[in-house]
Amino acid sequence: MRCSDLRVRLLAVVSATTLATLGVAACGSDATTSTSAPADAAGDSHADGTTSSGGDAADMSDVADALSAVDSGSSDAAGDERPPSIRRPFLVGTSLRSASSQARDDWSAARLSAGDDLAVDPAVARELAKSWLADGLEEHASIAAFARFSMMMLSVAAPPELVAASQRASLDEIAHARDCFALARRYGATDAGPGPLDVHDALGPGRRSLADLAALTAEEGCVGETLGAALAGEQLAAAVDPEVRRILARIARDEARHAELAWRFVAWAISEERRGAPGAEGVTRAVTAAAAHAIAATRATEIRPFAADVSQWHAHGRLTCAEAREATERAIVDVLLPCLAALAVDGARTPEPASETFAWA
Repeated sequence: MRCSDLRVRLLAVVSATTLATLGVAACGSDATTSTSAPADAAGDSHADGTTSSGGDAADMSDVADALSAVDSGSSDAAGDERPPSIRRPFLVGTSLRSASSQARDDWSAARLSAGDDLAVDPAVARELAKSWLADGLEEHASIAAFARFSMMMLSVAAPPELVAASQRASLDEIAHARDCFALARRYGATDAGPGPLDVHDALGPGRRSLADLAALTAEEGCVGETLGAALAGEQLAAAVDPEVRRILARIARDEARHAELAWRFVAWAISEERRGAPGAEGVTRAVTAAAAHAIAATRATEIRPFAADVSQWHAHGRLTCAEAREATERAIVDVLLPCLAALAVDGARTPEPASETFAWA
């Protein structure tokens, strides 16, 4: 699968909902189908997914400005100390939560070929163990993110097919976590399992609006999982080890489907705003601001030097920080920005793809 294929797939999700919404609005038979939102609609989105009041949500000039800022790489993520995640992160406020690792074998019991015939340099094996363990902890945290997503979708009366897809995604993340912990154990990790995960205040104080949930979904899903799918595809293309390739093929396939779910929900939320549904004010601007923030945070991630044997690193499904940054930037320009522009609809420029040679296996 190519990056352009992912773009087409996600744009189809966005466009299907957008066209349906515009078709209803064109009939003009009901005042609730207007694309204008109330003048007191919620405005700017914050890092914790909440929104503050300000301005007309139907005024798309600020949306176009935000997209332009992201396109130029000038979005401001100052004051946010949490690192971005390439998977669906478990965000609580501005905190990116995951469990610590501990010695246990129930999460790493997946059957893999023995690791004693891998012919991996011991120093590289230690780094592989740490890297796959970190992935396992992120996948484990994603289970909580989807559990919360399911509950919060119920609170905003989301369509049943979206809730069902979120429930299935939680099961996918369990399988991903177990596979990653099994790989960590294969490469020598002894603490190949998760400890307790802090879920305190995960739902936040009080009731969250549709704009709040859409903003959180834009950051966790539209950005996080779209980039996760892109990076998993790059890792798969570089990998040689059969067990790693099998696991990465599943992760790349599932993460693309999870990203699609996030875009479907956000497109639905924006359609609710455009038809004037009660409680749907400010969704578009909240989504755009949250996505811009997440992209800026991703671009601000420190690139650490890599001194080990790169060929072995690649063979076992890993990318260097510099390679991950390059892959992420291609996905931002080729996939995220066109999809965000399609959501904005009103005057936002869809940037030309940076590359058409981003090949996946």
